[in-house]
Amino acid sequence: MTLDERRIRLEALLLETAPLWQVSTFRERRPAWCVCHPDLTNALLGLDEADLSGLDGDSTRLISWLSLHLPAIGEIPNLCGIPMAGGAHPRTASHRNRGIPGRKVGQIEAFLAAVGSPVAPPVEWCAGKGHLIRNLLASRGGGGLAVERDPALCATGEILARRAGTSLRYRNADVLHETTADSLLGRHALALHACGDLHRRLITAAAAIGVPALDAAPCCYQLTAAEPYLPLCPESTLALNRLALKLAVTETVTASPRKAADSARASAWKLAFLDLRETLAPDAAYQPFRPVPARWLAADFPTFLARIAERENLALPPDLDFPTGEAAGWNRHHASRRLQLVRMAFRRALEIWILCDLAVWLERQGYTVTLREFCSRALTPRNILLSARL
Repeated sequence: MTLDERRIRLEALLLETAPLWQVSTFRERRPAWCVCHPDLTNALLGLDEADLSGLDGDSTRLISWLSLHLPAIGEIPNLCGIPMAGGAHPRTASHRNRGIPGRKVGQIEAFLAAVGSPVAPPVEWCAGKGHLIRNLLASRGGGGLAVERDPALCATGEILARRAGTSLRYRNADVLHETTADSLLGRHALALHACGDLHRRLITAAAAIGVPALDAAPCCYQLTAAEPYLPLCPESTLALNRLALKLAVTETVTASPRKAADSARASAWKLAFLDLRETLAPDAAYQPFRPVPARWLAADFPTFLARIAERENLALPPDLDFPTGEAAGWNRHHASRRLQLVRMAFRRALEIWILCDLAVWLERQGYTVTLREFCSRALTPRNILLSARL
């Protein structure tokens, strides 16, 4: 299957099943598909915690379970099957990686192993402190360029490069600015987890300038100025809003029990407020939540509810029963987690479609392009490497 064939088939599937993944169960208590699939709805709501956790943490198992009710999604594993990159991981020296989280070190090692030897002097796009390119130069020699907008990160990166004895030069520049594209000229472009418009700008600028090679692991597709998302292949008819783009990157590595409990409480309390707002203003349209300060969630439920109600201009009834309100939030959280499994089944399909769009567009610019997994999803769910060679 070519990348373009994969893109076309994924787009057809996503268009056909759009009602299943477009609506968030956080925003809507019962999406319209619940009426069309009552048996599936009841099966989901009846899941115990162990089965829920098992399905949520295993996409293959989830799709197999859901396909008994929704046969169309049974095609997702075949369309989303991406080969694993070969190559031995070069172990990076521990002294070079002080201050880098262990998971990030593993990602760097796997990324560099998949890339192999640069075909031209390397440049790291959105380099931060330059951990990626510094390790590349330390293991393979030569000189390189790091492009980073934050001057403090540039300064720190230069210090780390000198300590490692690498020939790394920094350019303090905004990669979204048109003049920054000349940093790519004649170079092998690298980007590990450049978000949204940052990786998209890299791909279009690199193709326009004719870089000999590009390796990028895109991330955070929702961080874009355009809504709906504008695919690079103009014939596409699939329009993704920011909610759908965020769904593509919802999968995370396993959280600690404490973080999982904090996340559950935050969801339940926000849903409790949403439930109250719908009761007091049943005709009002859904309003998205702005980020809730962590200190609000560290307080008790009445304090949290009072603060968010004040911010959202909702007058609380003087006789409000707080325990009942909190219980309603937990009940809604319980149902939402189970019903959202249907949306979760489409996470990888959305991501692979986006990546295929980028890859096919690069092919049309004269590049040979591959998509490969450079590490396990346990190390990072954003584990797909887009490689292009002119």
